[in-house]
Amino acid sequence: MKVAEVTRDKRRIRGEESRKLILKSAIDNIAKSGLGSLTLDRVAEKLGVSRGLVVFHFKSKNNLIMEVLEYLGKKYSSGWNAIVREEYPSSMEKLLRLVDYDIRFACGNPKYVSAWHAFWGESKGKEMFHQLVIPRDEGYAADMGYLLEEISAQEGYDGLDIPTVTRGLVCMMFGAWVLLHLNPSPDDYEKNMKAVRLYLARIFPDSELPELQQAVD
Repeated sequence: MKVAEVTRDKRRIRGEESRKLILKSAIDNIAKSGLGSLTLDRVAEKLGVSRGLVVFHFKSKNNLIMEVLEYLGKKYSSGWNAIVREEYPSSMEKLLRLVDYDIRFACGNPKYVSAWHAFWGESKGKEMFHQLVIPRDEGYAADMGYLLEEISAQEGYDGLDIPTVTRGLVCMMFGAWVLLHLNPSPDDYEKNMKAVRLYLARIFPDSELPELQQAVD
């Protein structure tokens, strides 16, 4: 590889790293103070870089906010989609794995949850959310609906109202995120998973809900 190519490659890597750091700084700002308080100057000051570097990467505050939303969406969807692609012993276990992922993600990333709430709570943020995130959320609901249909068909639950059951599960998961944002506690994961399992046990009373074995790091 030529020296010029090596130099360009190093600059590209540094550029990608600085871009990620700026996004994380913006997320911290939004999570703490909301969308309205976000400025390029504050992001630069918190990170200890020049405002010009932030402008170089994102051009404007509006672009930065949209990139933050896209970044948050990708961070979540990468884990969710990995579970969807994976093979599991049963559709019920895959469904529980998806719920488990959702709740663990929220418990483990409180700043991300707070940032999402900022988008939900401000009119400009809601517009961006509808544009960039709602299609993804509808896809997550469709994934769960498909698994619920499979469980219903495989285990003989004829006449089950899948759209309503799916809606109920989505509402539970969304409500868990709201509670994690407003009133977090150390046992949030356990309480939320217990509630979801109770809900599914009422919907599928003759089915066995598998216990999830967690990987040890």
